[in-house]
Amino acid sequence: MKKKILALLLVFALLIPAANAFAATPPTAEVSPGGGAKYTYISAITPKLSVSGSTATYSLKVTGISSVTSIGATLQLQKLNGSTWSDYGSSWSASSSSNVLSTSGTKTVASGGTYRLKATVTVYTSGGSETASANS
Repeated sequence: MKKKILALLLVFALLIPAANAFAATPPTAEVSPGGGAKYTYISAITPKLSVSGSTATYSLKVTGISSVTSIGATLQLQKLNGSTWSDYGSSWSASSSSNVLSTSGTKTVASGGTYRLKATVTVYTSGGSETASANS
């Protein structure tokens, strides 16, 4: 009985430092359409794309923290060719002079393809800037 208790105590003694090591390591993440990412100035990037026939309807919402003074975005449609995403058509830009950027519209695409919207955004504050990308 004493050997079992001693063995259990030994196991706990070995597990406690390992648990503390994992707890002390903060998780890291990048902004993604699903959210949950942590940047210094960017709160969320949400690109969306739906395609019906030859019309692609897009939207992008970027939210920065309250100290963000402006946001710039470059948007690019991409088409899936085999297993590779390739730029489709020309990119376009959107900007805002506040901590929120919202833009939407339509683009003409070839019917039957698989598309996504790539958004590359830069937010600006008096203390610096931060750039991130996200796909729909």
